[in-house]
Amino acid sequence: MKELHRLRTKIILPVVIYLIVIGIGSNSFLYAYLLQTVSTKAEHLDRIYLEGVQVRLDRDFAELFSLAALCANDPLVVWTISRGDRNSQERLRDSIKVQDKLSAYLQASPVSSYVNKLILWDEKDLFVQIQGRGIGEPNDYARLQGLPLYTQYKRGTGWRTGFGPPVTALTQRPDAYSIFFPVQGYNNTPEGFIYLEAGLDMIIAVFKEYGMMPGLSAITENGNVISPAGLLEPSEPLWISHTDGLRFRRNRRNFRLDMQPLENAALFLRNEVDITELRRDDRDIFYTVLVAILSSLLAAAGLALTLSYTLTKPIQHLVSRIKKIGDNDFSYDPVIERSPDEIGQIGRAVNEMSGSIAKLLEEMEARFRQQKRTEIALLQTRINPHFLYNTLDSIQWMAKIQKNTGIADLTRSLINLLRNIAGGSGDFITLGEELCLLEDYAAVMSIRFMGIFELVNRIDPALYYYQIPKLTLQPLVENAILHGIEPSGGFGSIVLEARLAEPYLIITVEDSGMGMSAEKLQSILTQKAGNTGTSLNTIGVMNVHERLRLVYGESCGLSFESEEGLFTRVTVRIYLKEEKKPCSECC
Repeated sequence: MKELHRLRTKIILPVVIYLIVIGIGSNSFLYAYLLQTVSTKAEHLDRIYLEGVQVRLDRDFAELFSLAALCANDPLVVWTISRGDRNSQERLRDSIKVQDKLSAYLQASPVSSYVNKLILWDEKDLFVQIQGRGIGEPNDYARLQGLPLYTQYKRGTGWRTGFGPPVTALTQRPDAYSIFFPVQGYNNTPEGFIYLEAGLDMIIAVFKEYGMMPGLSAITENGNVISPAGLLEPSEPLWISHTDGLRFRRNRRNFRLDMQPLENAALFLRNEVDITELRRDDRDIFYTVLVAILSSLLAAAGLALTLSYTLTKPIQHLVSRIKKIGDNDFSYDPVIERSPDEIGQIGRAVNEMSGSIAKLLEEMEARFRQQKRTEIALLQTRINPHFLYNTLDSIQWMAKIQKNTGIADLTRSLINLLRNIAGGSGDFITLGEELCLLEDYAAVMSIRFMGIFELVNRIDPALYYYQIPKLTLQPLVENAILHGIEPSGGFGSIVLEARLAEPYLIITVEDSGMGMSAEKLQSILTQKAGNTGTSLNTIGVMNVHERLRLVYGESCGLSFESEEGLFTRVTVRIYLKEEKKPCSECC
């Protein structure tokens, strides 16, 4: 009985069944793949056949054109058509010579059996017709002038080719392929032309050689269709589309259309391939595989219903629980422990793991908060020199007794400054309190540097109640004095401004000192934080930046702008706190 609850038993039986299903599925895929492969090969073979027809017809049309060019450029033909001072006897003698020469060319041509007419005409007194398949008639002269292709030839300056009615035709059916090729005289101007006419049976004969392509046809530039049965009108069923690779359906059968243009004639080869037969030949195999697949699906459906209550559902609960853990839900879930097999054991282990993770996260969060407080405390000023400002207090009283008001005022400012730095352990003060501290600091530094700077406060008093970290602005003002104004050797000003840009408080400290180069500006915040204070405390500019990022996040901190010899502007970005603290009396 216990063996039935073993996960191994629950897995082996489904695997055996699924292997059968996968076998049937793979055979079905193989069947479909083979059908596709055979179809692709058949399509490739059809295109090879079509390219073979194209090569044959291109060769024949090239032979026709070569025959016309050879006749037009023969020296005897050029001499005869260029000569204008001959009498009737000479004209007859020249015509016979030319006729014999052109007849020899025609007999030597591989396509001579398809040539109906070969005529040399100079439109004056020379009209030589070579015996082809068609017999010359007295009215050939007039019919030749009535051909549409002749009209196109007369309008142009070069040779013309195309499909149209033959010279001997009594109708206008385009049953011939004609060439008008100019004959250049000695003065390099057309003195006449060669007319070459071939029948469409040149094309039909090639079609009949490729009897394995029953849907083969050709489309002329005028839209006429040439099939193995002869010339068809555009309204016949063959006229569907010029799109290569088109699939269409006709008379409950599926067809594919292959197109191939000829290079040496304005003709498109067109092959309609019946792609229905291939699938019909294999339908018995298809039906057999289909029955096997349906049977396998029924078996799989029954198996799925059986396994859904024994294996699938517990695993689904387990997966769902693991996803909740991934979404930071570490609550206890008794459902995943109900199964008496190994899945239940995994569920109990998952619940224990989630509890351990929750406890570990709480400990890590507590450690992080402690570490953050420690880092902030380390970055804060560490001096607490009560003895120092008590001593300074005595000095102030002695100065007052001796009536030295300068020393007394200086000592008082220094006492206030040290008292604000050392007084209390709070990390945050109001902006107003920070400004009070700056005024005392500026008073001390003004005496030290003999009044070479002025501190200009342009901050709206309405912003004095927002809290900022203690000693945020003092290091920036100190840096402006020591590295901006004092090295410039002249008088300068330090301007304080502030504005709200929800959800931030933006404070700027700008000095009119010597500024910084682009290289120094680029590297100022990449230096390692440390004890970079120079006079009053150990909080440097880099420490202020790191302290703001620790307190408010990566979006806050310091940014710098400077132009060498003009100014340096430091922008402080602080995240606004919701509550405000009234400014205490410190000034």
